This record gives sequence, C-alpha cells and structure tokens, in this order.
Amino acid sequence: MKNILRKISAFIIIACCSIVCLAGCGEKDKEIADNTKYYDEVTKTLKLDKDYAGKNFYTDGIGSAKVASYTDGDTTLFRLDVADPDLGSTVNIRYYSINTPESTGKVEKWGKSASLFTKQQLESATEIVLEATTTPASKDSYGTRYLGYVWYKTADYDDFKCLNLEIVENGYSENTAINTNAYPYYSTFKKANDFARSIKLRLYSDLEDPLYSTAPIDATVQEISENPPAFYNEELEAGSKVRFTAYLKSVTISQSGTYMFVAEQYDKETGKTYKLDVYAGYNSSAASTMKLGHLYQIVGDMQKYNSSYQVSGIEFMPLYPSPANTHVVQSEYYWTFDSSVSYTLNNSATLYSDVTVTSVSVEGTVMTIEGTARKCQKDSYADATEFTFKVNVAEGYTTNLSVGSKFHANAYKFDKSENIWTIVSVNDIQKK
Repeated sequence: MKNILRKISAFIIIACCSIVCLAGCGEKDKEIADNTKYYDEVTKTLKLDKDYAGKNFYTDGIGSAKVASYTDGDTTLFRLDVADPDLGSTVNIRYYSINTPESTGKVEKWGKSASLFTKQQLESATEIVLEATTTPASKDSYGTRYLGYVWYKTADYDDFKCLNLEIVENGYSENTAINTNAYPYYSTFKKANDFARSIKLRLYSDLEDPLYSTAPIDATVQEISENPPAFYNEELEAGSKVRFTAYLKSVTISQSGTYMFVAEQYDKETGKTYKLDVYAGYNSSAASTMKLGHLYQIVGDMQKYNSSYQVSGIEFMPLYPSPANTHVVQSEYYWTFDSSVSYTLNNSATLYSDVTVTSVSVEGTVMTIEGTARKCQKDSYADATEFTFKVNVAEGYTTNLSVGSKFHANAYKFDKSENIWTIVSVNDIQKK
C-alpha cells in the first residue's frame, strides 16, 4: 500500500508540473512517450466555429453549461445555462468519438487516470460549451446519455479546446470515429490518435499506470471500515485492489438490474460485525450469482459511490479459485432461520423456516438447542431437517424455550465438518 501511495503522490506532483508546461515540447521530446506529460498541439488546431450564445442544447444541438457532477473519463453530468422547458436543466453527456477505460463498476488500466484527467481539465474551465452530434440532440444506444463534444476555455488559454480530442491526443482513449459525415472532426481525431500511438503514449505503452493497482492488498473488512484512507485516495478518487474474507449477508437489486451485496465479517473474540458493500454489476455478471450465507474470498477495487465506500470490479471464479480472484471459501457459513424472510435465488442455500424446538438444555454457560427447520424453496418448504444450536449464556441462565417452541435467529457454521450452528447471542433468539 505504501508503494502505491508513493506512486500516487509522485503522480500528483508530476501532473501538476506538466499541466503548467503545456506547449514546451519540441519534436525531439515526442520521440519517446512520457506518461507524465500533457499534449495539446493537435487539440489547439481544432476550433469551435458555431454560435452558442443563448442556445438550448436539447433543441439547438449546442449550448453553454457548467459541470454538475463527474462520472468517469468519457461521461459527465452538466447543468445547462439555458434549460429546456420539457427536458430540464441537466444533461448527461457521453463524449463522442472516444471510449476511455472503465473506472467505476470495473477498474481498468488508465481508467482512473483518464477520469482524473477529464475532471482536472474541466475544473480549470472558465467556460464550457456542449455540442451535440445531431440537431436536436440525440441519445446513445442505452437511451440514458446524450452524445456530444465538450468544449472548454481556461484562464491560461482563451480559446475553446475540444476535450474529447484532448483525451485522444493524450492517449487516454482510441479514436472510435470512422471516416463518414457523421464525424465532422474525423481527420483531426485521427491525427491526434496517430500521434499518441506513434509515441506509445499511455494506452499504447507498456508503462505503469500510477492509479491502477494489480496486486491485491490483504486486509479485513474491519481494517477497511475503520481506516478507509489507507485503501482509498480521496483527492485522486482512486483506490487499491483489496483481498479479504467475508460472508454475504444481504443483496439489493436496483431497478436497472445491478446487484449490491453486503459483505460482513464477524469477529469471534469481540462479538462485533463489520460491513462493506460489494458491487457485483448487472445480472449478466458472474458475480451476481454469488449466494448469501457463503463465506467468500473477495478480490476487488476500492471505490467511493454516493459518499459510501464499496468494493467493485469483482471477478467471481467458482470453478477456478485462486488468490487472484473471488471464490467460495466455505459454503453455507451464515444461516437464516426465519419464516418471514422471502425466498430469492441468492439466499436459497441457507434460508430456512423458523426452528421448532425438540430439546433444550443449559450446562454451565452454554445453552444447547435441538430443533427442526425446513429449507425454503421457491414455492414451498422442503422436509424438516434436524439442527443443533449452541449459544453462550450467563451462569445460572434460565431459558424461556421449551419443546414445541418456535424461534427465528441467524447462526454461523464456523466448521463445516461439525453439525453445530453457533448463535452469537441469546438476545438474537426471537421466540415466536
């Protein structure tokens, strides 16, 4: 982790210096790529020649705006200076002709660096103009973002630069345009792309990306929860790749079909639990098939979303477990005995009905409960299965359970070879 932070710190210093040295690069300097340098010689040749004053982006295909929030290297949410009466005052722009590496749900090499580059350039902007690819403006294939070019001025350069083009020239994205009338700036984008490729800049190099972590850092959910700055740099909005062991306790599926698990670590010594969100992506992702109740080794990238820390970029490999990927360490580790919990595919493995007590005894500070419960299935319950539960109690404890009583609780099966389920606290046993 210290090595990663040193690289990140060095990157900040170099990046700040390089943005000041914008135009001092001669042809000799360009013979070998320098991934700390900023390039804009091609970008400066492209000019914004359209009138935008007082224009409505949605209907006129152009208009001035300000940043509302940053997403990644090729998507930004803007607030329009001229709002549309029907579509509102904000627009989510998908930068046209580029496709930077992933940096949100999944993190790829140069993804975080591209995202940081886009943010730094727009933070320096004194004026921003959005140019749509059509008039009126049109959406991308997902129907959620509008396609466009982002132009901006700075205090140091009083002319508009096309940020899409600048991203290509600086090697953060390939030119995705093709030579048709749909891409009016194709020749300039090609020139910028040829330049970045010719000097093997960033995407085209084998050099290290200081904001991309490949070797996972071993940690615990407790360590991550109690000291997030050790694993996530707020200033650069970049996190380390981490590896930890936890069981999955719950899952939330969004309206768009993304899966967010809650991973939990239980500390036997203190009796405390520690939680961390695990973003598994869409239902097309293998990670979305992970099951509640299983104990996993989880490998992913530290992220921050809506002010909360999470781990994303999960590569679930159930058939080929290794230290480099996410896989099951112990199946059926954390069990739920509760008839009121609804069946889902994700919790079918360890979801059972309330327990019906068949015997109960207290010896010293240990209460042993034997009972039956039925595994929850999609439309019914399976036949009853016998279980043995143990829970620590105070000396002289008198139980209120008796044969025939029913209760719900959660329990751990710490050792799969033993048919004993541990209930953490007697207070967790809820009699029906």
